[in-house]
Amino acid sequence: MRLIIATLLAFTFSTAVFATAPVENPIVTLEKIGEKRFQLKYNGIPEGKVTVAIKDETSRIIYRDVIESENVFFKNYDLNKLDLGNYQIEVFNASSGKLSDFEVNLGPKSLEKTYFAKVTELDSKTLALVLKNLNGVEKTLEIFDKGRLVFEAPITGETFGKKFKFENVTSLEDISIKISDNSGFGNFLSVR
Repeated sequence: MRLIIATLLAFTFSTAVFATAPVENPIVTLEKIGEKRFQLKYNGIPEGKVTVAIKDETSRIIYRDVIESENVFFKNYDLNKLDLGNYQIEVFNASSGKLSDFEVNLGPKSLEKTYFAKVTELDSKTLALVLKNLNGVEKTLEIFDKGRLVFEAPITGETFGKKFKFENVTSLEDISIKISDNSGFGNFLSVR
């Protein structure tokens, strides 16, 4: 008799723990399948119509999709025509209310910073440039005077520092400094 009571008690505890455990497989998931393309997966049998609302940063609904299905379904959303920014995708139905809420960021790919540079004006004719090459990949330093290339040099080491004296320049405001990698992508530096 004690064995039966102990077994029933253990079964009751295990059932209670199982019933209150967090859901490991949510009913609705959103997966990124490409650049600005997402797939909504509804992993259960829907109870009535399922509504998908896409909202912009001001919580204004910019797209609404009503899906009628009696089976598990997947739905692809191509957001390429939307502007850059943050969006919210809400999934809900009439019987359960809001099922899921997803944040989507449609922004440019974040670029890894590959160098740190500082340009300082020492006097009216002299600039100092200090550069730390963070990834060790060769870069190119180009200095322009009114858009005309006046200096070009590769940067191969981890650090680079040099003073530049410009004799035939009317103002250092006409000087532009560009750091680029071997793919040609580069940034212009400003004088501080």
